[in-house]
Amino acid sequence: MALKKLRLLAAVAVLFCVYAVGQLLYVLFALLRNPRKALKRTARDIPPACLLDPALGSHEYVTANGLKFHCVCAGDTSKPLMLLLHGFPERVWSSEYSFNHLTADIVELIPALGHSSCILVGHDWGGVVSWRVTQRYPELVDRHIVLNCPHGRVFKNFLENSWTQLRRSWFIFLFQIPRLPEALISLQDYQFLEQLFTSHTSGVKNRDQFPAEVVEAYKYTFSRPGALTGPINYYRAMFSSPKDSLPRDKWTISVPTLIIWGDDDHVLQREMADCHDTICSDLTVKHIPNCSHWVQQDVPDLCDQYMTDFLSTKSVSM
Repeated sequence: MALKKLRLLAAVAVLFCVYAVGQLLYVLFALLRNPRKALKRTARDIPPACLLDPALGSHEYVTANGLKFHCVCAGDTSKPLMLLLHGFPERVWSSEYSFNHLTADIVELIPALGHSSCILVGHDWGGVVSWRVTQRYPELVDRHIVLNCPHGRVFKNFLENSWTQLRRSWFIFLFQIPRLPEALISLQDYQFLEQLFTSHTSGVKNRDQFPAEVVEAYKYTFSRPGALTGPINYYRAMFSSPKDSLPRDKWTISVPTLIIWGDDDHVLQREMADCHDTICSDLTVKHIPNCSHWVQQDVPDLCDQYMTDFLSTKSVSM
């Protein structure tokens, strides 16, 4: 076991050095080739119209766990609460903000929204938090839905045993460097964000679901002072968060759980979705071929249908 960990650390070190040097060379090349373009920043003082679209719901602020959360609320408040946790948080957390804090935030946010439990939905980093809340506080979660995010135990196993997954996770190690990731992402007027959502490798497959205005909305959001550091600190917290012991009776998740997985995820291996049988006692897995990591953007109607079918199998307490 010690030798295996040593080999893993060596592989991570090599991978980190290769990609870190590559990114630094990219920065130098961009600066030398066209310094004005590389350092370009478009002034974005007015939010794009899509961020203020009333059809999406009302913008509200809720205080929980000593913090103020921005929420977009829609629907009948007398119905069960469906709490959606997205993967790109707008709040600027400090690098000391741990997974335990994130879990506590959601635990206190549910009653702050006027409910004793919820249908918890998470994607990407929102899924990381939703897995933790569901496993540690099952009484707060009536149903659990997660999109393209494995349980932490599954991710750890793949990271330790799959070179493919380790290679795909290179950015996690790059993000441990102070300030450099923020600088890289903001180069060329935040071109990284545009490529992330629109390139053939990592982007949304159904481009009609991701128009230019939506890309601009992301650029507006993350061009706010300090806005990039918040989500990047999530990755930094992966190695700095204190480990908490989980009681044996919490090892298995009894809350009915639906995993929706876009099979063409450029970061997470498809096989991860099918490795949760020992973690969840009531599990449904739906694979969607030809869909990216942004599965809810690629096929929103199909995701909605899978979620509706899943929730209709059993009644949810009011």
